[in-house]
Amino acid sequence: MSTKINFYIVVFATMMVALALGLLVGLTSEDLLQFIIRFGALLGFFCLFMATLLSALIKKLYKAFGKPFIKIHHVYSIMGLVLVTLHPIGFAISKMDLAVFIPVIYPWFEFWRLAGRPALILIYISVVAGALRKKAKNYWRYIHALNYIALIFAYIHGVIIGTDFQNPVVFTIYTAMTIISIGALLFKRYVALKMKKKKKSGKI
Repeated sequence: MSTKINFYIVVFATMMVALALGLLVGLTSEDLLQFIIRFGALLGFFCLFMATLLSALIKKLYKAFGKPFIKIHHVYSIMGLVLVTLHPIGFAISKMDLAVFIPVIYPWFEFWRLAGRPALILIYISVVAGALRKKAKNYWRYIHALNYIALIFAYIHGVIIGTDFQNPVVFTIYTAMTIISIGALLFKRYVALKMKKKKKSGKI
């Protein structure tokens, strides 16, 4: 299968996910603002999940997609960033309160209930690190990996107070995405350590 066909398959699949989420949220939202809040959170999470997954499997996917893969990764990252930002913006407008952007550290349960706030900050830090990768070649990857932590924070936030996470299907799918994301990170670290050991032993 050509890289061009693979590229179109990914685009088509993403459009189908966006359509499904749009219908799910649209049919149960009271108004446009609520739609933006919920749709931004769900599709934004999906896009960031895809960005982290593609990043973890970069070598294998590069063979399948070629150079367009890099563009796909960046598109998912940008889309995810924009959508998850719309989520708190919509909520801030509905509550007329900018405090929704400020993380709550204490009490502990409140931190996790509102874990979407620090998650958003981590996502922005990760994106900046990716943008500055040429200037920080030695450590940008470690900062960029904050995306994985952000996904976990966002997931916990959704489980505790997310409207759509009350839906068993949505809950199951997003739980699976979170687990897969963590697994992808562990796989990525395993491959990196394996390559490092081979280099030290002189096998590469």
